[in-house]
Amino acid sequence: AIEKDLWASGTVNEEYLKALNSLFSNFPRLRATEPATLSIPHLVTSLKTGSEATQEAALDGLFLLRQAWSACPAEVSRAQSVAAADAIPLLQYLIQSGPPRFQEKAEFLLQCLPGTLVVIIKRGNNMKQSVGNPSVYCKLTLGNTPPRQTKIVSTGPNPEWDESFAWTFESPPKGQKLHISCKNKSKMGKSSFGKVTIQIDRVVMLGSVAGEYTLLPQSKSGPSRNLEIEFQWSNK
Repeated sequence: AIEKDLWASGTVNEEYLKALNSLFSNFPRLRATEPATLSIPHLVTSLKTGSEATQEAALDGLFLLRQAWSACPAEVSRAQSVAAADAIPLLQYLIQSGPPRFQEKAEFLLQCLPGTLVVIIKRGNNMKQSVGNPSVYCKLTLGNTPPRQTKIVSTGPNPEWDESFAWTFESPPKGQKLHISCKNKSKMGKSSFGKVTIQIDRVVMLGSVAGEYTLLPQSKSGPSRNLEIEFQWSNK
């Protein structure tokens, strides 16, 4: 009845969602069914457009489904996690701007959903050497994935790359760190300008993080060297 009346009308309200959550709670096997999977886009829509009470009921519904994934057939949990990934930007918003009682469940869900990490290496600053221009590039290393590398730029102490790199994950790489080293391919000067290490968990929770990151170890003479980088975690 819920599937026929609620989904057909496209109208989702708190009472319908509470009824759905009651079914999921009292009859756990329902969570692994096709109608449960088909309900997820409507739960995501409720997070986006519903009242605070409707958002809370939708969050509870997604949370109940997530709790059953370990006992579901792999193809069911996969289909449900992919459908629920559309909620990633909404969950990130709720963590930062929603009611405090939403935060724990929103964080739990974010840590289980497939997503994509995008890293944009924009430019470097103060890559100076005593003789000639350096030939600067950045090397990116994340876990056991093959290293990535920017193009080599030899236009002066402030190289510009504006290059994007993407990694797709079945679930966020919890606890992993992204290492970005800035290197000099020129035969003159030092071979490395330093390294930046980024904790991925923070990016997953916030959605987007950008700034200037100081390369370590810092220069003993002159201004510190840094990289301008933007990090994004999304369902795209």
